[in-house]
Amino acid sequence: MKYAFLLFYLWIASTGFAQQYLTLHDAKTILAEHSSAIKQSQLQEKIAKVNLSQTYYNLLPNLAWSVNNQNTMGLNFDQITGQLVTGNQWANYGTTTVSSGVTLFQGFRQINSINAGKINVDIAKLDTEKLQQELQLQLLALFFQTLINGDLYQASQAQTLLSEQLLKNEETKVEVGKGTLVDLAQAQNKLANDRLNVTNSRNAYELSLLKLKQLLELDEHSEIKLIPPQATDSQTGASQLLYDKIWKDDPYLRWIDLRLDLAGIDTKLAQSGYYPTLSLSSSYGTNFSSRRYMSLSDKTMPMADQLNQNRSLYINVSLSYAIFDKFTTRSNVKKSILNRQNLEFEKEKIMRQRVQGWEQSKLEYQAAQEEVKAIQATYEANKINYHALRERYEVGKSSSIDVYKAMTDYNVAEFRTITSKYTLLYKEEVLKLLQKVL
Repeated sequence: MKYAFLLFYLWIASTGFAQQYLTLHDAKTILAEHSSAIKQSQLQEKIAKVNLSQTYYNLLPNLAWSVNNQNTMGLNFDQITGQLVTGNQWANYGTTTVSSGVTLFQGFRQINSINAGKINVDIAKLDTEKLQQELQLQLLALFFQTLINGDLYQASQAQTLLSEQLLKNEETKVEVGKGTLVDLAQAQNKLANDRLNVTNSRNAYELSLLKLKQLLELDEHSEIKLIPPQATDSQTGASQLLYDKIWKDDPYLRWIDLRLDLAGIDTKLAQSGYYPTLSLSSSYGTNFSSRRYMSLSDKTMPMADQLNQNRSLYINVSLSYAIFDKFTTRSNVKKSILNRQNLEFEKEKIMRQRVQGWEQSKLEYQAAQEEVKAIQATYEANKINYHALRERYEVGKSSSIDVYKAMTDYNVAEFRTITSKYTLLYKEEVLKLLQKVL
C-alpha cells in the first residue's frame, strides 16, 4: 500500500511541478549551450586551428628511421659486397638508415599556406557567428509564433464558453416561447465554429511548441510555458537604429572579406608553380652481409665490425624547375583570379541584401507600431458594440443576426489584437539582434 502511495505521489510531482517556465532570454541561453549545430561549428574552428598548426610544422624537416633484414636463397646479387651469389646457398642482409629532408624554397608556398591557415581560422569563427544569428532568428520566429498560437488557443476557449452560455440562453428562450428556431440554429452554428477554432488553435499551438522544443533540443515530452517579453514604451526605439557599423561588424560581410583575402592567397599559391623548388635531404646508415668474409679467411666478418666499417653519410641538395607543365600553373592562376572576381560580385550582392534587410526590418517595425494602435482601437470599438447590442438583444431591441455579427467582429478583432501585439515584439527583437550584430 505504501509503495502505491509513493508512486502516486511521484506521479503528481512529475505532472504538477515539472512544468518549466521559459523566457526569451532563457531560450537564447539554451540554444547557445545545447545546439548540436553550434557545437559542430565550434569543432570546425578547432579543426581549422589544428590545420594552422600543421602549416607551421610543415616548415620543420622530417626525420625517419628504417631497419631491414633480408634472407635469400639461390641466385642473388649481394649489393653490399658486390658479388653474385649462386647455388643453393642462404644469404642474410641487414640495413639501418636515418634520413631527413626539408624544402628550403618552393615559391613562398609555405608562407602563403600559413597565411591561408590563419584566414581559415577566422572564417571558421565567422561561420559560427553566422550560424548563431540564423538560429536566433529561427528562435525568435518560433518563440513568438508559439506565444501567438497559445494566446489564440486560450482566447478561442474563452469564446467557446461564451458561445455555450449564449446557446443555453437561446434554448431557454425557445422553451418558454420567446425565441425562434432560427436564433437557436445561429447559436448552435456559432458554438460549432468556435469549437472548431479551439481544435485548430490547439493543434497550431502544440505544433509550434514542438518545433520550438526541437530547435532547443529539449525533451519533446517536457512541459514548458513561455513567458512573453515586456513591451517597450518607446515609440521610436529600435526603428531609429543606425547601420553605420554594418560594414565593419556584420559577420556576413566580414566573412566575404576574408574569403576575398583567401582568394588572393590562393592566387599566390597557384603562382608558386612558376618558381623552382630547392630542397635538402640527408641520410646516415650502415649495413651488413653474411657473404662478406674476413681477409684471407672464409669466415664471415662479425656484424659489429661490418656495421662500423659500412657506415655511410648522404647529403643532397636538389633544385628542380618545371620547364613545361602543360600550362597547368597558368590555368590555376587564371581560375583563382576569376574566383576572386566572382567573390567581389558576391560581396556587392550581400551588401545590398544586408542593407535592404535592415531597411525592411525598420519599416516593418514602424508599420507594426501603427498596426497595433489601429487594431487596438478597432478591438475596443467592437467590444463596446458587441456588449451594447447584446444588452439591446436581451431586452428585444436588436435581432440575433446583429448580435452574432457583432460577436464575430469582436472575436476577429481580439485575434488580430493578440497577433499584432506579439508581431510588434517580434519585429523589435529582430531589430535588437541586428543592432547587436551590425
